[in-house]
Amino acid sequence: MTTVVVGLDGGSFELIEPWMKTGDMPTLARLVDTGVSTDMKSCLPPVTCPNWQCYATGTNPGKLGVFWWEHIDRAERRITNTSSSECFDGQYFWEGLEGRTAVVNLPTSYPPPESGGIHVAGGPGAQQDGYTTPASLEGELEANHGYQIHPDSMSLLSSSDPDSQCVEEIYDLIDSRFDIVEELLDSGDLEFVHVTLFYLNVLQHFFWDHDVVKQAWKQIDDRLGSLVDRPDIEYTFLMSDHGANEIEVTFNINTWLEREGYLVTKRGKSDILHRAGITRERIQSALGTLGIEWWARRFVPRRIQTVLPGSDGTVDKSGKEDVIDWDASRAVASGQGPVYVLETDPSERARIRSELRSKLSGLSHDGTIVVENAVAGEELYDGPAVVSGPDLVLEQGPGIHIQGRIGEDSVFDEPSRWCGENKDTGMFVAAGPEIRPDADLSDMHILDIAPTLLHLHDHAIPKRMDGRARTELFACDSDPATRSVEIRRQQASDTRSRRDAATDDVTDRLDDLGYLE
Repeated sequence: MTTVVVGLDGGSFELIEPWMKTGDMPTLARLVDTGVSTDMKSCLPPVTCPNWQCYATGTNPGKLGVFWWEHIDRAERRITNTSSSECFDGQYFWEGLEGRTAVVNLPTSYPPPESGGIHVAGGPGAQQDGYTTPASLEGELEANHGYQIHPDSMSLLSSSDPDSQCVEEIYDLIDSRFDIVEELLDSGDLEFVHVTLFYLNVLQHFFWDHDVVKQAWKQIDDRLGSLVDRPDIEYTFLMSDHGANEIEVTFNINTWLEREGYLVTKRGKSDILHRAGITRERIQSALGTLGIEWWARRFVPRRIQTVLPGSDGTVDKSGKEDVIDWDASRAVASGQGPVYVLETDPSERARIRSELRSKLSGLSHDGTIVVENAVAGEELYDGPAVVSGPDLVLEQGPGIHIQGRIGEDSVFDEPSRWCGENKDTGMFVAAGPEIRPDADLSDMHILDIAPTLLHLHDHAIPKRMDGRARTELFACDSDPATRSVEIRRQQASDTRSRRDAATDDVTDRLDDLGYLE
C-alpha cells in the first residue's frame, strides 16, 4: 500500500473554491467529490513554524519546544531563530513505518534526520548543502534536475510586481517537487510519500488571489492529476499547515505595547542611520544592482546588519533584541500571535498577563475585531516547554495581520508588504478505496493526521502523540489500534551529524519573505 500526502502550505478552501467551481481545478474538484474533505484546525499560532512539525510528529508546540519562527528567552534576554530541526523535540511519525518512505521539501526539517528513509529538507530554513538523506541524493537531484530549495531572486519579491522573475522561479520549484516525487515512485515500492509546496503560500502572502496565485494552483492541480492517477498509489491525502485570508488591517502589536507602557525601546544607532537615509531597502537595492547582495550578507558582520532600519524606520527580528530596553520593559511580542511577559517575579508576571489578556481580548479597530481572544499558553499547549513559551497567544480576527517588528508609527495600518495572512483553518482532503465520503470530520485537527495515517498503516500509535486516529474515515474499519509504544527520541548527537544551520542566512531569508516583520 502506498500513501501520498501532498502538503499545500497555506492551502484554504476560502481561496480556491471559486476556482474549483469554475472548472479551473478539475483534479481538486474530483478528489473532493469522490473522497472526503473538510476545514482543519491548526495549532496556534497558525504558522509554518511550528505547524509542519506538529503534523509530522503528531505533537503540540508545548512538547516540541517551538512556538514561532523566533524564541524570546526572558532570562538570557535573547531572541533566537527556531527554524532548524534541531530546535524541535520530536520524531517524525513515518520513521516508525516498516516500508520505504520518502519525504520531499518538509519545512523546518534541516538538517535532515540521518535515519528514516529518503528525506529532502525544505525552506525557508534549509541550506543548499547537506539537505538530503542519504547525502548522495543531493548530488543526484542537482545533476539530474538542477534542484533548488529556494528561488534565486527571492529578495526581490514584491506585492507590487506580479511580473517578478521570482514568480516564475516559484512555478519552477513547484514542478521540481512533483518531478522528484514521480521519480521516487518510479524507482520502486514506497509505503509512504510526503511532499510540501512551501512557496505556494509565499505567493499568497504577496499576491493573495491575483492571477499569479491562481496560476500556481492550476499548475498544482495539473500535476496532481498525473500523480493521483498512478496505479501504484492507493491513498491520497491533501492537507495544509494552516489556511489563509486577505489582509484588511495590520496590527502592530509592539507599537501597541509601547503605547500602553509595556515595552520600552532604545533606538540609538538605527534612528541615526534612518535620519541619514541609510536603510535596508537602499542597501539591498544597491547591492542587488551590483549582483553581490547575497555575498555581502554572508560576509558583512551581523552586528552591522542588525542595526539597519527599514525605509520606515522600523526594526524587525534581526535587530529587535538590541533595541529592547530589557530592564524597563514588561512585555514584548512576536508576529502573528505570541506575547511574552518579561517580568521574572511569578506573581507580578501573572498580574501583567491577566492585565494584557483583559486589554487585548476583543480588541477592535473601526468596528473590526482585531484580536478575537488572548489565550494563556498553558490553555493551548501541553508539555515541558510550556514554561518557556509565550504567556499569551493572540487569536487574530478575520483579515488581520499581526506584525511583530518594532518602530512602527501607527498601531493600525492598511496592508503593505503582504496582501494575504495565515488563519487557523486550513484544509484536509482524503481519497482512496476505503475512504468514506460521508465521514464526519467537522472537528478535524492537524494533530490528528499522524495517528490517523499510522492507524491506516496498521502501526502502533505512540503515547506521546496528542491527536487521535480518525478511524471514521475508513469503511469497514476495526476498532482503533490498542497497541501503544513510547517512541524514544534518538540522541541528537547520534542522529544529527549535519553541520550547524547557518542561522544568519535563515534570518535573512525569513526577512525577505516578510515573516519577521
